[in-house]
Amino acid sequence: MKWLLRIIFVIFLIFGAVIVAGFFMPATQLIERSVDVDAYPEDVFPILNNLETYSQWSPLYAQISDAQLIYGGADEGIGQTMAWQGSEGAYPFGSQEIIQSQPGEFVQVKVNLAGRDATATHAILPLADGESVTVLMKSEIELGGFPFLERVRSKLRQGWYDDQIDQSLVRLKTISENYAGG
Repeated sequence: MKWLLRIIFVIFLIFGAVIVAGFFMPATQLIERSVDVDAYPEDVFPILNNLETYSQWSPLYAQISDAQLIYGGADEGIGQTMAWQGSEGAYPFGSQEIIQSQPGEFVQVKVNLAGRDATATHAILPLADGESVTVLMKSEIELGGFPFLERVRSKLRQGWYDDQIDQSLVRLKTISENYAGG
């Protein structure tokens, strides 16, 4: 019986330590990645500025591939919206809206991930050769408060998130270069 109480005490102690560690971690997960694309800014921008083409490369869509998608608002650019419901993944419902857009320069998307707010910003930077660009992607996701476990979980999964963003940027590169060639 004494050992059982000690085991329970150790479990609570570990749980308490994780909560304290989470308290000191950032409340927002920030991911920044980039990819060089052999295309002009005007070839890359339409792919970023339309949520329907966004679905061909975005890391979110791989996680909600089984959900019903509904598009609305503007045909493209600021005001275009997309909502989903019925996903079996981590985000059973949510929405996206393009909130800022500057042709050939950047697109910013506001995202609701099952009640958690996120923002994805995509900047297009022309390279010195004039025939290619660097696409920078910055993603900020709110992680929630007490008991701060989501903060610890996101830190432990940071490598997985980075890989998902890298894979999506490779898809964006492929689509953009094919678009530019066609």
